[in-house]
Amino acid sequence: MMCLRILLRACVVLSAPSIALGQSASDTGAFLVRHGRDTVATERFIRTATKLEGTLALRNRNNTSERYAAVLAPDATVPLIEVTVQEGGADTGSARPKIVQRARVIFKDDSAAVDEVGRAGLVTRILSTEPGAVPYLNLSFALLEQAIRRSRAAHEGASVPFFNLGGGQTVIARISPLGPDSLQLDIGDTRFHLMIDARGRLVGARIPLQDVVVERK
Repeated sequence: MMCLRILLRACVVLSAPSIALGQSASDTGAFLVRHGRDTVATERFIRTATKLEGTLALRNRNNTSERYAAVLAPDATVPLIEVTVQEGGADTGSARPKIVQRARVIFKDDSAAVDEVGRAGLVTRILSTEPGAVPYLNLSFALLEQAIRRSRAAHEGASVPFFNLGGGQTVIARISPLGPDSLQLDIGDTRFHLMIDARGRLVGARIPLQDVVVERK
């Protein structure tokens, strides 16, 4: 998992303590990520009270897709997530994608146990993190929305720990309100503008300095 592809320069964790989140039993949707005029990724997902599943399809020369399945706890933490990385696009019957990596991460207290199967075989690591850290898969905005939910449930104010699935680091992101339906996220030297609907769902985002726009479908 530590070599999952990074397409943007930063990983994000979001928090929105002032926004009431919707409590629907299930939610499905898709995010469209554009860089300038080019679509760089699409993500389709389904979220229930106990799980979050989705597929992130990257527009690259390998037609990479990343399928994830996460277990959700009542406090909006993610105690377990599994990710499968494929190349070759969708399974058409006559042409099947190639699985290049599988990984599982189990979170407990201040540690993350990572089991990864890739070109080097099976590798197991125990990495330090922060209690309640939310996993982040680069360009997955459904997982970013989960971080919003975690921040609200934990009453953490304007910060929340985030475990980067692309490198194993734990980072702290900070956020401030821009208005009743928008937030500003700062992590390092990267700034994000986030749009939230009346139900507390992430419906869009911008990274102005990178010319990246995200739209929820």
